[in-house]
Amino acid sequence: MARKIIEDKRISSRKRKITLRKWLSFLWILLVAGLFVSAIWGMNYFYDSGYFKIKKIEIKGNDFYKKENIEDIVKDLKGTNIFEIDKKKYEDNLIDNFARLKKAEIIKVFPDSLIIQVVERVPLLIIMHENSYFLLDDEGVILEEISNDLKNYENYLIAKDVIEFNPEIGQKIAKKNVLSSAEIYKHLDDETKEKIKFSGILDNIAGDIFFETIDGKVIIYGNSSEIIKKNTILKQIFKDLQNENINYSIIDLRVADNPVVR
Repeated sequence: MARKIIEDKRISSRKRKITLRKWLSFLWILLVAGLFVSAIWGMNYFYDSGYFKIKKIEIKGNDFYKKENIEDIVKDLKGTNIFEIDKKKYEDNLIDNFARLKKAEIIKVFPDSLIIQVVERVPLLIIMHENSYFLLDDEGVILEEISNDLKNYENYLIAKDVIEFNPEIGQKIAKKNVLSSAEIYKHLDDETKEKIKFSGILDNIAGDIFFETIDGKVIIYGNSSEIIKKNTILKQIFKDLQNENINYSIIDLRVADNPVVR
């Protein structure tokens, strides 16, 4: 009898422990669920609050374009949640709206700021088509049509008769030798530069680069190889021609070691 009572007490004790464990497990699950719900609610509240809404936009890297003009394209970003910004959309909009922008990157600065880092295209030379002039960068992209006096662009080489169509702003002119002529011109000394009026491309298989002087002479460079060597030779040829008062029409530098004057 005593043994049975002891056994019943043990069974009763085990049942109470099992019940207690179940309640503790239930309370633990309830606590975890409560914390999870609270965390989600807190995050949503924090996310939707003004803490992550854009308050400041900083423009960097611009020189040609005014900050106000760039900011106007992205003005609706102010007040937008920093997590919801479609960076590519606005970066593409900037490139599409400004022909001189080579690159635009939107950098998020948490919690509420943006930096718009731009890279502008640098003008390299001018190409002439009929009576119109267009400014190009070093990738051959048309930056603008020059409608005012060319005196503001005196430092740029003019390439004539290198295209047979009227280009559009932002269009890329795929003519390597046209760009190479500007590279050659850039390495000429100032005295020689003053003699150059135009550059151009010969109508031959090689598409040789040539320069026309202000008095109608032609200097054939061929390609842009050995620029420094050819420029040094040209300077000496000009000096010799002037000292000996020799008349000429063409200076051919295509073979740097064997220049021809005729």
